[in-house]
Amino acid sequence: MIEFRAEISPSLVEPLEECLNEMVRCPWGLTQPLLTGPYQLFGYFEKTAAAHAAWKKLRAAFPALPPLPVESTLADRDWKEAYKKHLHPWTAGDLHWVPVWRKNSYKLPRGHHRLLFDAGLAFGTGDHPTTRLMALRLLDFRAAVGPAHFAQAQIVDAGCGSGILGLSAVLLGARRVFAFDRDPEAVRVSGENLKLNQLDKKAIEFSPAGLEAALQNRTAELLLANIQADVLGIHADDLARVIVPGGTLALSGILAPEVNDVRRKFAPVLKKLWRSSIPTGLAKFGDSRVLGDWCDLVFQRPA
Repeated sequence: MIEFRAEISPSLVEPLEECLNEMVRCPWGLTQPLLTGPYQLFGYFEKTAAAHAAWKKLRAAFPALPPLPVESTLADRDWKEAYKKHLHPWTAGDLHWVPVWRKNSYKLPRGHHRLLFDAGLAFGTGDHPTTRLMALRLLDFRAAVGPAHFAQAQIVDAGCGSGILGLSAVLLGARRVFAFDRDPEAVRVSGENLKLNQLDKKAIEFSPAGLEAALQNRTAELLLANIQADVLGIHADDLARVIVPGGTLALSGILAPEVNDVRRKFAPVLKKLWRSSIPTGLAKFGDSRVLGDWCDLVFQRPA
C-alpha cells in the first residue's frame, strides 16, 4: 500500500473538499492533526503508478499543490492503522462521536449518547471543524427548546454527506429530521450509518436532491447547512425561506476570512424575507463561532 502525504495551505482546503466529494470512490482525505496546525492531504493506493497518476490529475486541477508529496510504503496492517490514527472520538456535552472500532472500548458516561461512524466512509466522519460547529448549534437548539419540543421540531440537514448531523439529531431525541445531499452515493452512505447505529428509520428521511428541489415547500425550525461559503450565498433565499418564525438558520463551511462576505449576501435577504433589522456594524449581524480556520454563522428569525 502506497501512502501520499502533503501539507497544504488553508485556502486550498475548501476547493479540495468540494472536488474530493465529487469522487464516488475517493482515495484522498484531508486532516488537520492540530486545530492550529497545518492541513494535510493524504491518499492511499495499491500501486505506485496509480498513486502518481492520481497526484498528477489532482495537481492539474490544483497547481498550488506541491510538485511531489511525501511517499511511504505501508503493509496492509500499517495502512489500516494509519487511517485510524486520523480519526478520534469527539465529545460535546452529552453527544459523543466514536469510531466504530472503538465501539467496545470507548467508555460512555451514563445518560450520554454515542454515534458510531465508519472510517471507511468517504463523505465525512465529523472530524472536520465545520461539522463540529454545526453539532454544537444542534446542542444549543435542543437546550433552548427543551427535550419535548426538540422531539417534534422539524430539523433539516442540508448537504448531509455521511448523515452525521441528521443522525445526531435523531440520537438526541428528534423525530422529524430531513437530510439531503445532491450525491446519491452520499445518501446511500447515510443510510448505512443509520443501520450502523440502529436508529429509528421513521425519525429521519434521506433524499438525493439539490438545495432548490429539497427545500421547496418545506419548513424548518432548525436548518443546519454545512456547505461551502459561495454556495450558501447563491442559495440565501432558498435557505432563509424555509425557516419558520422563531426558527434558527445555522451555516457552516465558512473560512474565517469569508464570514463577512456571507453576512453581506444574507443581510438583504433576511431583511426582506424575515424583516430582520440589520445592525450598523455588519460584524454584529448573526452569531459566529470560530474553530481553527473555520467558523459558522447563525441567524435567528424574529418570532
